Amino acid sequence: MTEESNKQTVKEQLEKEIDKWQAKMEAAKLQLHLGAKDAQDKLQPYVDKLDLELGEAKVKLEEFEKSSGGAWGEVKEGLETSFDVMKMAF
Repeated sequence: MTEESNKQTVKEQLEKEIDKWQAKMEAAKLQLHLGAKDAQDKLQPYVDKLDLELGEAKVKLEEFEKSSGGAWGEVKEGLETSFDVMKMAF
């Protein structure tokens, strides 16, 4: 597998992961909106954290798409770290 095709495969995997987290974020926001006030107060910090991490992951994906050579591996690691943080927050 060439480096470019490997990068494309990784990019597709990362995009799927971002899409998955986007869907989870939308579901959490809906639950937050529909929930009781006390539940909203408890969930809001988690939703805010997820929203921030998701935004950062999208920026890192853009960096990944623009990266070349060995640099894309570092950006990929940063994205994976963002996903790990979202998993812990969710």
